[in-house]
Amino acid sequence: MVADSQTTPMMAQFIEIKSANPDSLLFYRMGDFYELFFRDAEIASRTLGIVLTKRGKHHGEDIPMCGVPVERADDYLQRLIAAGLTAGDIMPPSQSVEIMATLDEVRRQIGLRYPGEK
Repeated sequence: MVADSQTTPMMAQFIEIKSANPDSLLFYRMGDFYELFFRDAEIASRTLGIVLTKRGKHHGEDIPMCGVPVERADDYLQRLIAAGLTAGDIMPPSQSVEIMATLDEVRRQIGLRYPGEK
């Protein structure tokens, strides 16, 4: 996955964070939902039994997406962890993209959770 000039700023940030955490399913906060994209969405959809849909395009292909309500995210994270997967949630900074935190600051906001951890 590589961002290009047609990639939205949000998706570019997701791709950058995902490339630093390739083995973790990333829940990306979007308003009242956490959304998962690309292969993360396919795995989570299958594991959790939730609907797989799409959100925009990347390199001309549909971007697989699934999501869970914020208030239920911990339940879903625990189910993924119980299935032996590593998952984490990302709370992007609320500032505009132009003044967003650096990648290192965003990484500090990722709460990775591992199998066997509650």
